[in-house]
Amino acid sequence: MSRRRHGRVMMDVYVGLSMGYRRRRLRWLRLLGILLALGLLGWTFRDLDVARVSAVIGRAEGGVLLWVLVPMGCALAIESYGWAWAFRRFGHDVPFTGVWRARVTSEALALTLPAGMLFCESMKPFLLARHCGLGTEASLAGMAVRKYLLLASQAVYITGFALLGAPFLERASAGIIGGPGLSYLLLAVGAVVFAAAIGSGVFLRDGRIAERVRAALARLPLPALRRQLEQSRGRFDRTDGELRRFFKGPLLRVSAPALPFLVSWLCEAVETYLILRLLGVDLPFEAVAALEVALSFARHVTFILPAGLGVQDLGYVAFLRALGAHDPLTMGAAFVLLKRAKEVAWALVGFSLLASDLRATGAPALASPQPG
Repeated sequence: MSRRRHGRVMMDVYVGLSMGYRRRRLRWLRLLGILLALGLLGWTFRDLDVARVSAVIGRAEGGVLLWVLVPMGCALAIESYGWAWAFRRFGHDVPFTGVWRARVTSEALALTLPAGMLFCESMKPFLLARHCGLGTEASLAGMAVRKYLLLASQAVYITGFALLGAPFLERASAGIIGGPGLSYLLLAVGAVVFAAAIGSGVFLRDGRIAERVRAALARLPLPALRRQLEQSRGRFDRTDGELRRFFKGPLLRVSAPALPFLVSWLCEAVETYLILRLLGVDLPFEAVAALEVALSFARHVTFILPAGLGVQDLGYVAFLRALGAHDPLTMGAAFVLLKRAKEVAWALVGFSLLASDLRATGAPALASPQPG
């Protein structure tokens, strides 16, 4: 065997072993997420009286409880409209139903799987290609634009309710962090997210992000990867071209599709307020919205946990106790059950759509994403 041939074989073996190691590491990460979530749930509800929780939920009529599904359905539809609007800005007249299917399906993965965000992101190009007819370059550009719009809208959402709900946040602060300052902490988070949104917008509109990623990867000592990157140079250039088309014009004007994303964030606060009212917990909307803002951010930070399981549940109980709600442990458990039941219902919708797609393409099962 020639020296060059031997080197290629050794490099292929190295790449294979490296990818296998990363897949094993991802599996351990998922297992760790499940164990952490179960541990936090067990600790939070260790003194729970199940009969009292059942009685609280039982007081609400079954038909009324179906309203719990509505806010998330509205949020998914409104965000899908905003994402379709963003695609149209750089020349892709995608169907709303196609974007909605991609959004609902990917949300099902994010809600139910440990580190589900990785599955969610890896499936989006396939879903957008199938239901919107988009190529890989347009899909990747659209996903980057969506991240920017999410950051921009979330910055407004966090900052707005940190200000509106400041009195309630400070009232709850002593019981949660042991002293004042929770509203200022949330305002600081809003400022960081706002800075991240501006930074990502400026970075993306430069129109060379994909090429920079390609150049960075090409520096790795992997000849096979370098060859593949060189062959794919045109795809990276086209992705940058898609981003330049979206960000053409003043940043404020091109950010207009962030408005539906902001409304979808507001739907989360409305959902929390609705569930608490159904259970008989009467808190001002500003207090509930501030609570939801803080915990939705915690959920996104702890993406290793499926749907923020454990962390969010602990947070809901802590907030209800700090705000003086009656029987916070029972009410918190009833609230969490309805909240999680709603997520399961929409996840079933998403997995039904995904199963239909996999059957149509002849795919045997949902494969683990290749860590990138």
